[in-house]
Amino acid sequence: MEIKGENSGILAGKTIAVKDNVFIAGTPLTNGSKIWEGYTPEFDATVVTRILQAGGTILGKSTCENQCCSGNSFTSASGSVPNPHDITRSAGGSSSGSAVLVATGEVDMAIGGDQGGSIRMPSCWSGCVGLKATFGLVPVTGSLGCEPSFDHLGPMASNVTDVAKLLEVIAGYDDGRDHRQNPHVVIPKYSQLLTGDLTGVKLGYVKEGSRRASDGVKSVMSHVITKLRESGAVVEEVSIPLHAQRGPISMAMLAAIYESMIKNYGQPPGFNEMYNVSALRHFKQAMQVRAHDMPPSIKAYTMFGEFIRRKDGSQIVARAMNCRPTLRKAYNDVLEKYDALIMPTIPFVAVKLPPLDLTPKEFIRALQSPVVNVTPFNLTGHPALSLNVGKVKPDDGGTNSLPVGLQVVCKHFEEAKLLDIAYGVEKLMTE
Repeated sequence: MEIKGENSGILAGKTIAVKDNVFIAGTPLTNGSKIWEGYTPEFDATVVTRILQAGGTILGKSTCENQCCSGNSFTSASGSVPNPHDITRSAGGSSSGSAVLVATGEVDMAIGGDQGGSIRMPSCWSGCVGLKATFGLVPVTGSLGCEPSFDHLGPMASNVTDVAKLLEVIAGYDDGRDHRQNPHVVIPKYSQLLTGDLTGVKLGYVKEGSRRASDGVKSVMSHVITKLRESGAVVEEVSIPLHAQRGPISMAMLAAIYESMIKNYGQPPGFNEMYNVSALRHFKQAMQVRAHDMPPSIKAYTMFGEFIRRKDGSQIVARAMNCRPTLRKAYNDVLEKYDALIMPTIPFVAVKLPPLDLTPKEFIRALQSPVVNVTPFNLTGHPALSLNVGKVKPDDGGTNSLPVGLQVVCKHFEEAKLLDIAYGVEKLMTE
């Protein structure tokens, strides 16, 4: 498969992979699941159209985790996605294929999806750059998600400059087809604003983000902080207690995933946006005859969601939703004093891929382990980027050194600042 875009544009000469939850007209879509076998979208996602208009060449679809619901890389119906630095280990998920294709140089760039860290986790463990932009900045029109209030699409690449270029292309208002977007946001030329000057930049290192960090990851973070200070940046430790307490909110949101993904076949009614009618039809029919093909995680979310619905109606989900502004304010209060927050993307390096004969309980535990530092920013909508800042050997005795990711978080719609800080860090770590 090769789809060539226009002859000129900012992406001319660049090759791109597209996560397999994103529509390409006439190309089968699986969303990592047997449930979607036989479905072929009839129109392009907005991000696909924009890539082709900007001169990019799409080389194909990239494997994603089953229904985009895993931080690990063993759940796809097509098989596990191994880490490019050690094939016995996880590449991270759910945009596992996109990260590996970028990290191995098979493509220059990729589109990922981020519902709970699914761009940043594989970018961290596979050793590339991935950005979850501000909620609503990039339209999700023509893609399958988990729940509209925290679904994102975003750019992945081997370097910050290419991430900035791809963001320039895919960001911006989609003429009302994505209800979450602000029509008045102006998209700058992100790639032309990169200076990498960290002099005087104030960074808050989130203490709670390292609570579960391995010794190796702590060592890399210490080295990064030293380099940042030597470059003229101000780095201070900050405490955001709510960062470590997002778990109950995320757990309650699983019931919201059930309402969105299962009861409403992937796209809840009532929003002023473009609906994927053929996808809704396919999913409804598939669920009637082959619901058994859903992975244990989705089955568990379904049982949990239905239990919550019968017990309390929508009250628990509503309470969780009402906690999100409090969590958002906790980060914003600190971001009033600092240009960005930093922390390990994942507080440990890539874990071993699990065996195939997992019990349902083991399956669910394995796919959730890396999310502690990434999911909060899906709940709050802040832009968050992961980039590789070093390698260390794992604590479990593995012999291969594995990537460590630094997560950088800024205020809403401060992608230009976020990318420039990341560019500065990238330059420091490659000197």
